[in-house]
Amino acid sequence: MIALDTDVLAVYFIFKWDKRFETATLVIDSEDEKAITIVNMLELAGLMAISQGGVKALRLVEHIKRRRDFRILSWQSWSDQTVFASKALEYITTRRSLFSDALIGWILEDNGVDTLLSWNKTHFGSRYSFDVLTPEEYLMKKRRPDNI
Repeated sequence: MIALDTDVLAVYFIFKWDKRFETATLVIDSEDEKAITIVNMLELAGLMAISQGGVKALRLVEHIKRRRDFRILSWQSWSDQTVFASKALEYITTRRSLFSDALIGWILEDNGVDTLLSWNKTHFGSRYSFDVLTPEEYLMKKRRPDNI
């Protein structure tokens, strides 16, 4: 399973004029099992709300929830807000991540995801247990004969 960061989702769903749209389309329309975190979905909804309004943002969330090739991941170990705040702070401080990136990393590690696709690789670097590839890197790796 691959996870998709908000920037990849935003290019595909919102910023279709972006030069990376074709690459995002190849990844998102592929047969691969894809995952996004609840944090990514909420970030994407915020971008859609800002760019095209709240109604479109709600429609986008419903569309993503209906897609059979997407899993929406959340925390496996959520018990209460105190635990949440403590765990989020731990990820922010130990991984030196922005709040949303720390939450994304936490969810992906909690769910055993092995690869995150993002054009913002530096946000994640080698701070987490999963690999971080750009969509282009992922597609090139997938096309190599040793991956057949």
